[in-house]
Amino acid sequence: MLNIKGWSAAVGANQSKIIDLLVGNAVALGAVVGAVLLLVADPIVLRMLGGLLAVAGVIGTGWLLRREVARHGELLTMHTGPRLVLLVAIAGGYLARRPDQAVWVWTATGIAMAAVLAEPTIKALLAKTQQIAVNLPGVQPVPAPPYAPNRLVAGSLATITAGSALAIVGLPGWCYLGVATLELAAALILIGYAGRATKMTRQALTALPKALKRHQPAFVVYYGGLHGARYQLGMWLPYLERLGRPFVVITREAATVPTITALTTAPVIVPRTTSELGDLSTLVVPSMKAAFYVQGSRANLHFQKFRKLTHIWLNHGDSDKQANFSPRHATYDKVLVCGQQGVERYAAHGVEIPPDRLLKVGRPQVERIEVRDEPLPADAPRTVLYAPTWRGGRPTTDYSSLGLGERIVAALLDRGVTVIFRPHPLSYADPADAGLIRRIQQLLAGDQRSTGRHHVWGEQAERDWEIADCLNNADGLITDVSSVASDNLASGKPFAMVAMRASGEDFRAEFPMARVAYLIEKDLSTLDSALSDLLGTDPLAEQRHAYRRHCLGDQLGPHAADEFLRVAGELVTGVSRPAAKGKPKQDEKISEIPLERVLFPTEPDVAELVSQETDRLAEQQRRTG
Repeated sequence: MLNIKGWSAAVGANQSKIIDLLVGNAVALGAVVGAVLLLVADPIVLRMLGGLLAVAGVIGTGWLLRREVARHGELLTMHTGPRLVLLVAIAGGYLARRPDQAVWVWTATGIAMAAVLAEPTIKALLAKTQQIAVNLPGVQPVPAPPYAPNRLVAGSLATITAGSALAIVGLPGWCYLGVATLELAAALILIGYAGRATKMTRQALTALPKALKRHQPAFVVYYGGLHGARYQLGMWLPYLERLGRPFVVITREAATVPTITALTTAPVIVPRTTSELGDLSTLVVPSMKAAFYVQGSRANLHFQKFRKLTHIWLNHGDSDKQANFSPRHATYDKVLVCGQQGVERYAAHGVEIPPDRLLKVGRPQVERIEVRDEPLPADAPRTVLYAPTWRGGRPTTDYSSLGLGERIVAALLDRGVTVIFRPHPLSYADPADAGLIRRIQQLLAGDQRSTGRHHVWGEQAERDWEIADCLNNADGLITDVSSVASDNLASGKPFAMVAMRASGEDFRAEFPMARVAYLIEKDLSTLDSALSDLLGTDPLAEQRHAYRRHCLGDQLGPHAADEFLRVAGELVTGVSRPAAKGKPKQDEKISEIPLERVLFPTEPDVAELVSQETDRLAEQQRRTG
């Protein structure tokens, strides 16, 4: 007999979905049986059993919907069958208590069912609405819904719960009718919004091309991700704005628009993937010279096909993670790295990028990090920043020490250290990791109450302060394989790294940054000695200061952004991008892009480029042959 894990392997679904399927089927079956017993059974015992099954169905449906909310899923049309059956079951239970209220009860039931049955229509209408452009003169933004559509499903569950309670108490049926009418009114409001928003979406799509040409953007920042825009774009937009040229941000996910508009006043545009109006080809206007990328989504390839633009890879941090030496980076026209370490990192991992495409520009984000190379007095109190990274997108990129964080922080507290705790923002997307974060925060809160030490965590460490503020207020750092380690180099302060993927010299060989860090093994066997070096004599100080220039380039402090601004300024004007052999830019050979190194060689846009180049070469051979 297969268990949950066995079923998961057999059908190719994760265990969570298998659990949802089994519980959903049980809820549906229980709701049907409960409804039948409440409607047709005579003995009171059977009716009571039907009522219990209906209540269990309400609880089960709520549990399933809550799990979907935790996954950030869309609730519209989910579990509509069980909800409809439960409404019938409530009617049966209500009439068993108040047979004189049949008209009120069945009217209320019909109205509540109509609201549930309207969900597919609402979902279809909402699919035709989309934010097209914000902050772009000449294009009216599409307003947000009056409330989150998921709340309509929550309202349906509230109606079912309220109906159950009213039936048990035996209140008049018009009370139930009032609750059901509110649910239907909410559905009608959403239908009305969807109709207006659909019209505004079409109008925005029509106005978009002319508005873009009038705006004359010199470059575009392309964002293909769904999560992480706040820190990934947030670290680069201030410097791109300092170029003093008009630009736009194109994001593939409309859900990211509120986050991005909070970061910049530049126009934010969402391409329309289901219509020729507003697709990517209509968003590339003649004034655009370059496109910057800060996140490694495979969707970037959709925009890289526009070869008249210079495509520039920025990344959103500098570290020894795989994301910093992906073979896909070789498909960009220019790859901007901090220093020589970035160049060597690609070579060490077999990623071949011509030297003229690799540009060393320093790390602009360290301009606010204060440099302090002098050691603290031995008896001075210490503050340490603990900044673990997230789990990564797959097991091979999981460098996170968050699971050890409580023990690491406890060891710091035992030494009388003040702690700044700043977890990676994407760690909150995993419920287990979010729980670990809360436990560390509770540990710090408890220590603060008992000792009076002013630890920093939560809103202050993660939103009020930027990473530069955290580093400036700390005397040392504990982190993982992370860009925080690179940024800390600018400060000159000591740091430790947690070796989660290897051990000892193997870890240092794989991750060069660890050669100037105090190593904490994942079994914590070296935690005590690493903390003694970090908080004490700091024997790696000289090596760390020498490595700083190798990693971050020549400029620190207020001038850290100068080289980036110079190089990026040239790229967005097109000055540093002459056409190959005097030919127009669009005639460059696609073979100059090492497509064989792309991780997703079957991507349609890349395949199209290869096909075009093959056809061109065949035609050239035919003419000369």
